Amino acid sequence: MLEADALAFASHWHQGQVRKGRHHEPFLQHPMRVAYRLQRHGLNDPVLIQAALLHDVLEDTACPPRLMEERFGAEVLSLVQEVTDNKEHLKLLRKQTQVERAPLLSLKAKLIRLADKIDNLSGLQEDPPQGWSILRQREYVTWSRRVVKGIRGTHPGLEQEFDEIAEAVWTSLTQPCG
Repeated sequence: MLEADALAFASHWHQGQVRKGRHHEPFLQHPMRVAYRLQRHGLNDPVLIQAALLHDVLEDTACPPRLMEERFGAEVLSLVQEVTDNKEHLKLLRKQTQVERAPLLSLKAKLIRLADKIDNLSGLQEDPPQGWSILRQREYVTWSRRVVKGIRGTHPGLEQEFDEIAEAVWTSLTQPCG
């Protein structure tokens, strides 16, 4: 099964990585949730699911792109590259580039981006990154909304899920304490 191969590949490359929250969740849980979220919305294309499982490998590891292509093919590699930020650029430029490129992504890349943003916002709500102030969390929600604005019309179910989690996170970050 191709998805199992992608999961094993992602597991190998993300080995030892953890999410930024205080619970130090194994990073692999993130791409697994992204792929599962797509499947839950009836999106079961094997290439899409493989790319969802692999979507952070090139960005967050030293995996050579040619190795991914040899193992999973040019289409999977192309999708992963579409949603991969260039870590050589400063963070502000990467964020702005993601906003600008969102409307130009292929349909499958837009689906991965939507599911990724949903999971990232869910993580922000459940286990925010250590050291992130309320202001930084609000900025992340605002930026995520800007990215998703550029891919509206891709999948109503995923977009509704994004809107709901974005609103829930925003509301929790703007309520007065005490």
